[in-house]
Amino acid sequence: MKKFALLTVLLLTVVSIRSLAQEADPNNGLKHIMTAAEAAHRDRIALGFVETNPPAGLIRNVEEFGLNDGVLIRYPFGIPMALIVEMAKDAKVVTIVANSSQQSTVSAQYQSNGVNLSNCSFLIAPSDSYWTRDYGPWYVTYENNQTGIVDFPYNRPRPNDDEIPKKVATMQGIQWFGMNVIHTGGNYMTNGINQASSTQLVWEENPTQTHEQVAQKFHDYLGIENYMVAEDPNGTYIDHIDCWGKFLGPDKVLVRKVPASHPQYAQIEAAATYFATQISSYGWPYRVFRVYTPNNEPYTNSFILKNKVFVPTMGTTYDAGALLAYQQAMPGYQVIGFLGNPSTPWESTDALHCRTHEMADFGMLLISHTPLHDSIPVQPSYQLNADITAFSGQMIYPDSVWTIYKVNTGTWDTLTMTNTSDNHWTASIPGQMEGSVITYFIHAEDASNRSTNHPYIGAADAHQFVVKVSAVPDVVVSPDSLIFLTWQEMMDGKTAVVRNFTNQTVTINYINNQEYHPFWWFVDPWSISLPHALQSGDALNLTVKLGPGVKAADLVCDTLFINTTPSSHQVMVCVDPLLLSEIAARQMKEEVQVYPNPMCNSTTFEYFVEKEGQVTIELFSLQGRLFAIPLKQQQGIGKHTIIWNGTGLHGEKPTPGIYMYRVMIGDSYVTGKISVLE
Repeated sequence: MKKFALLTVLLLTVVSIRSLAQEADPNNGLKHIMTAAEAAHRDRIALGFVETNPPAGLIRNVEEFGLNDGVLIRYPFGIPMALIVEMAKDAKVVTIVANSSQQSTVSAQYQSNGVNLSNCSFLIAPSDSYWTRDYGPWYVTYENNQTGIVDFPYNRPRPNDDEIPKKVATMQGIQWFGMNVIHTGGNYMTNGINQASSTQLVWEENPTQTHEQVAQKFHDYLGIENYMVAEDPNGTYIDHIDCWGKFLGPDKVLVRKVPASHPQYAQIEAAATYFATQISSYGWPYRVFRVYTPNNEPYTNSFILKNKVFVPTMGTTYDAGALLAYQQAMPGYQVIGFLGNPSTPWESTDALHCRTHEMADFGMLLISHTPLHDSIPVQPSYQLNADITAFSGQMIYPDSVWTIYKVNTGTWDTLTMTNTSDNHWTASIPGQMEGSVITYFIHAEDASNRSTNHPYIGAADAHQFVVKVSAVPDVVVSPDSLIFLTWQEMMDGKTAVVRNFTNQTVTINYINNQEYHPFWWFVDPWSISLPHALQSGDALNLTVKLGPGVKAADLVCDTLFINTTPSSHQVMVCVDPLLLSEIAARQMKEEVQVYPNPMCNSTTFEYFVEKEGQVTIELFSLQGRLFAIPLKQQQGIGKHTIIWNGTGLHGEKPTPGIYMYRVMIGDSYVTGKISVLE
């Protein structure tokens, strides 16, 4: 009996030691930084990764602060149990465990700590580390209101972690898409409306792809129209954007702040200025909020889940200021601070956000709306337009779609919105006196028992505009000049916003000054056809992308004429003269053969690819309007031919006349003309 008792004690001691060891090093020797052993096997990153076709239809990358209903974490944990308890109160918690034995262990821990088990589920799969942010799935919505996962080669040679997005897709029964861009979730954030940002690490880790090719991948797989790649201001090993910045809304970004004596002060201030000068998806510059991190506290490394913001705190006097910064930037949200575990403390480069990952709500009720903003002319009424989509497939209750507004400090009033077509809803706020401040938000409910607002938090952070004097309500276009300083800007484009402040629908069209200037350009979005009907209160983002046809060094500006029947507006479009030499250097010396030219029903493009890369063929009208994209794909070295059958983006046939073509092969391009006959 004594021997048995002693053996029992020894076994319990071994189990206890192993448990403590596991708690002390839950990542089995791995660090957030790549270890020396891993660096020796860097060539294994992306090895065997199979890229799929991108999602079809209109793609939207689901944002962290949006319509999510769960979080993905991993055991052994890198987060405190108190955080799991709080998240599971009103959100789903999916825990990655290695086997059923671990699942039993975690379930027992959850039960003993008061975790809401009804909101807990498990993914049994091997994993290498607890940094689910870095290797976890990126969610997108796409054709026919489906939700899928876009995956990427994880920038660490950790094969088990790299497989997790596939396993999540299988567990959830949704489509998995593979995008061949080496990346990591800690270096990526999206605002949920076709914009995203990373540091230049994404370029450094994909040296075989040009910056334009990387941006194109993000467009094709994630729907990103404006991929903002910024310099990392921190000067640390990790280069992750979540160590210094974070999107808090479609037009809000949080950037860390340090004292002037900090060695990275200038770089961090430059990062804040960078975002303050970027145009958000709403058509105005990002609102930049700051959080004080004098000792490199990881306050930006927070996690947003539904209406809660979980902030890593350090147990110092600066914690209170950090929580207050979030409360001021995100009124209406519950801001909660959490200290890290003693065995897995928060670090300036590795904190709460790194160890959690949001999971999208497949049945989300999404309101798409461009808010009225700033100063609006005096009008008889202010029309609001919204597109509301029930991804659950359930009916949207017509009597629950409201515009809720107030004037100045008055009480809230409710307007029932009208469903005018498909998922489009409208309402008109009555006209108000000069100087009035109108605050409003939009609300909707559907038969799946979901309800949502725009903005997401509703009244606490509602949209707001001020009524000003205007003799004649008009269409406003801003900014009135677009200056291109780099090749990347030419490829990414710059945006002018057309907003209809009249009380009627106006027709939007545009022309450029092609007949007077020797270069041409075109305007996004490609998905709309022109002329375009812009309803009262709506806005349209026109992204100008210059075609590399500049040849005359003394002619670097052009004028975009935006016809908003019956009026007209102008936007000056200019290229930095220093860019002209770079543009000329990128022109291909080899010609592209196009035959027959003139063409009737079809024509063939013949060209040679010297280095494997993306090839894009585009055709434009002489007015700069994109007409067709016969080809956009990766191609290998050698001679290629592609036949264009004359079909346009919308299935239309070209009218007889002259069209411009541009063939982009890697970093180089060639342009020319093609004649289309009757």
